[in-house]
Order: sequence, then C-alpha cells, then structure tokens
Amino acid sequence: MMIFSRLAIWSDDSPRTATAQMAVDESLLRLDGPPILRIYRWAEPAVTFGYAQRARDAQALSAGRPLVRRWTGGGVVFHGCDLTLCLAVPPSHSLASGRTDRIYRQIHEALLEALRPEVPAARLATPPDCLPGAACFASPALHDILASNTKICGGALRRGKLGVLYQGSLHAVLSPDQLGCALADRWTITRELPDVEPQARELDRGRYATAAWTLLR
Repeated sequence: MMIFSRLAIWSDDSPRTATAQMAVDESLLRLDGPPILRIYRWAEPAVTFGYAQRARDAQALSAGRPLVRRWTGGGVVFHGCDLTLCLAVPPSHSLASGRTDRIYRQIHEALLEALRPEVPAARLATPPDCLPGAACFASPALHDILASNTKICGGALRRGKLGVLYQGSLHAVLSPDQLGCALADRWTITRELPDVEPQARELDRGRYATAAWTLLR
C-alpha cells in the first residue's frame, strides 16, 4: 500500500549553502501542512552530520568541505553527487505514530520499489550487512538500501510533536514522477514553495550557520 494518499513534491533547483539546505528542510516540517517531499542537489560539495554526533569526529572526515549539523540523526554524509530527499510528515498522519525503525523501513521499502527498475540488484540491508562507523555510506544500517553489497541510499529521522522529518541521500537517478508513483496514490510536482523561505532564512542565520550549533557536541 502507498504511504500517502496525496503528496506534494518540490523539485528544488535553487542553489543554496549547506546551512540553508538544512534550514529549508526543517522549515518544511514547521509548516504543519500536508506531507511534502523535497528533492534537491548541492551547489558545492558539503558534509552533513547527525544531531547526536561529535563535531570533532565529523570535522576529521570532512576534508575541509562546508560542514553542518543536521536536525535529524544518522552519521556523516558527503554530498555533491547525490540526490538528496527531505520528507516532512505532519503529526496527524498515521506514519508519524509508528516506531522510528518502522517509519524508516516503510520509507525505504517505497524507495526500493522505485529503484528496482533502474537498479535490479537493490535490496534492504539486513543485520549481517550492518557495520559500525561514523561515515554513513561506509557503515550500512538496518533497512538502508544496498545495490548488491554497496550502500546507495541512507537516511536519518527526527520524530516529535511537529511530526516526522526524513532526510535521505540517494546515489541513483530517480525522477520526481518515479518517486511520487512509489510513495503516493496522487502527487503534485512544483518548482516553488515560497511560504517556507522567510522561516528558512531565520533558521539559517539563527541556528544552522552558527558555531554554537555546529559545535553543539
């Protein structure tokens, strides 16, 4: 069954800094609207790292790239060649009431269906595939997406009173229509979502671009 009956898909090609990307993602959840999937790429190579990670560990891996702490969990992710996905789900949706591991699996099962025509060997990671480590794509976690034994999609979640925020990094090519078909019964694709911009600018300046946020731990 589809995760969503309706889904808005924002194909966002605006060039943004790494901190602005994270601010826009959080702002989508704060809209408290219907489920929204944002699809974007990076204007320059950058590194994001999980909310609970130590900044010094991420800095050691970043090789001088712009570095920003995510609001979600997970490990260190290198961006530049990947397709990045942000899924914002309001608290009223049934998905938001599930356990975190179940939400993660449901999202990746849907993405897997979209990927299989393009990547026939794609599958979900099982416990024997899992490896510890700070670098996300070198350390598969349960229900990540692998192509044979190579990780091609990993994600991070935050679930709370605002709903669910999923941020995923995909090393494969999928169109907005392919993603919509896998995730929802009906979907609408747009290039602009102006209501989010003022709050995103405020979050960027007040949180993501600050040393206090980056060095939180």
